Amino acid sequence: MSDILAEERRRKILDQLEAEGTVKTSQLANLFSVSEVTIRRDLEVLKEEGKLKKVHGGAVANEKDFESSYEGDTITFEPSFQEKSEVNREEKEEIGQKAASMVQDGSSIFLETGTTTMQIVKHLSDKQGLSVMTNSLNHGLRLSKVAGVEVLLTGGRLRENTSALVGPIARRSLEEIYVDTLFMGINGITIDQGYTVPTVQEAEMSRRVTGIANEVIIVADSSKFGKVSHAKVAEIDGAHAVITDDGVSQSYREAFSDIGVELIIA
Repeated sequence: MSDILAEERRRKILDQLEAEGTVKTSQLANLFSVSEVTIRRDLEVLKEEGKLKKVHGGAVANEKDFESSYEGDTITFEPSFQEKSEVNREEKEEIGQKAASMVQDGSSIFLETGTTTMQIVKHLSDKQGLSVMTNSLNHGLRLSKVAGVEVLLTGGRLRENTSALVGPIARRSLEEIYVDTLFMGINGITIDQGYTVPTVQEAEMSRRVTGIANEVIIVADSSKFGKVSHAKVAEIDGAHAVITDDGVSQSYREAFSDIGVELIIA
């Protein structure tokens, strides 16, 4: 009987992995009312079967599904918002400041969730008549304290790791809404796989937002280049511009020039 239960549990773990892109040992233990030791054993079995890749604290989709011919891609595990905010903080702030300088008074923008787009939020205080829509609870709360900025939240299911609002309700809230510029934070950029994020839900939301924006701008520090996350948002030419730092390699600078996507160094 225990073997049958274990088999069913592992199948559901794979279902969860397919839906979310990543799974955490602690959350799975709570979900199935078993110990973390049991979950770690399940993940080890699934790893040996080639169905996932174990990482610290959980697992991600199998890396072999995302092989690329372009310089050393890796799949990335999704840390918490707070953990990500501590990584490349200076570069993100410079990128956010540059992005904010491109926002015109009286315009409408969409800010997707993320620690780099949060840096844009922090540099919008001098803008007048600005309308900002976002699917980030963190961004919305911060913007609510900025005078002269109209804030619209999408609604939807709140993701614990990122404070992002996702799902059908979030996507439906975009109907009949248009913005001048979308600023999108992503987790991976490669020429072959394009722009990727850790979960299918956030990828679906990002794809929907690109359809309501006149201009799509990616904001990502140079550590995101050459990496592939779980879910694809768009091909590499699916953005008008990418704002990054001067750590991006010459090969990517040349590739973006060839593609016709503007690479802006903050």
